[in-house]
Amino acid sequence: MTLHAPSAVGAWREGAVLYYVLLTVLIAFFQAGTRHSIPKQYQEQLFVFVFFIFFYSMCGELSDASFRMFRSFAMPVLFALMLNAVCRKLNLETKLRLVFFTLATMTFVSGGYGVYQYLSISDAEQFWYWPLLSEKGFELEVYNSMRDGNARMSGFFTGTLEFNAFVLNTALFACCLFVQAIRKKAYNLSFLIYLVVALFSTALIIYGSVRTAAIGMVSAVFFLAVLQCFKRRGLISFLGYCYLLFFTCSIFIYLALGYTEDLSALDRVRQWSEVLGSLGSMPLGLGFGAIGPGQAYWFDSFWLNLLSSSGYIGLAIMIGLVFFYSKIVAVAQQLRLGNSPFMAGVADYLIISYPFFLSSFFFQSYTNSVVLYLFALVIVVVMYDSKYRKN
Repeated sequence: MTLHAPSAVGAWREGAVLYYVLLTVLIAFFQAGTRHSIPKQYQEQLFVFVFFIFFYSMCGELSDASFRMFRSFAMPVLFALMLNAVCRKLNLETKLRLVFFTLATMTFVSGGYGVYQYLSISDAEQFWYWPLLSEKGFELEVYNSMRDGNARMSGFFTGTLEFNAFVLNTALFACCLFVQAIRKKAYNLSFLIYLVVALFSTALIIYGSVRTAAIGMVSAVFFLAVLQCFKRRGLISFLGYCYLLFFTCSIFIYLALGYTEDLSALDRVRQWSEVLGSLGSMPLGLGFGAIGPGQAYWFDSFWLNLLSSSGYIGLAIMIGLVFFYSKIVAVAQQLRLGNSPFMAGVADYLIISYPFFLSSFFFQSYTNSVVLYLFALVIVVVMYDSKYRKN
């Protein structure tokens, strides 16, 4: 299935990031040697590099399994920093428009393929990957590919969950831009594009048979509608934290009370109970090498994989990411108050999607997920610009 390509071809992101890290370190040393100081933007990037080196040295080991798990945590951030460095001289709105139209284009391409699957496939064995994986000895379950007699839509080389997460991300982005275009009465070609993208993405989610995507779409759009009534930064932050708490607790209560017979969903409660109960005896977790697909432990949650592999270090990262939301709101609020409908839409997207992602981390693993890369890219680009563009 890899077309017999060398393994290095699949590690192109890691190679590009390594080149970026080495180049940044060399520039920082050059600045220190010639100017006797390191610019702040390089200091912060060096701090990120040092943190990830410390993170790996504390919880990792010299093995392929350990590196694979570590890169699922580190690569989205490092890759986003690299792309931001490459496109640093571009205007912020230009960069974000490129991100959105790339998202929209790929949604229509992969979504069109998903619609083709839904209309043409009536049996799991008709999926192109089914005979190939069966020949290699993989145990495939029909319910992962079919539901209620219909194909569960997926991308060209991504599964159903990844496909729906990607489409949901596009749908939320388009809805935010569409709402702000209406508020600012910007009725132009872009307005029509936002509407078409939002409707197409929503239709894919409705027929995508993934509960998390459907629930996330409804709750996030409701959050978006309520958000339009608030302008004060403190109230918006409070609203986002309430959304995170309510959305997460509601799903846990729903699962704990047994309102579903889905074994995959019910097992998440047991997983959380076991991992939280083991933190006291394993303060640094099991290590990256013990966690991951094909390893001794693997959980259906980004947070659980982080906590089980790194213990209290992972807990500190989790808490830090939650509190980071207040900084995102502060930056997004500046964009909301500007004259650009597009930038105001991006601000709304950041405000509603960040707590949703934090909540979905409780129930989805997002391992090497393209959605995580895209979301980290938007966060890094916006936060960097807000801090250094004026300087």
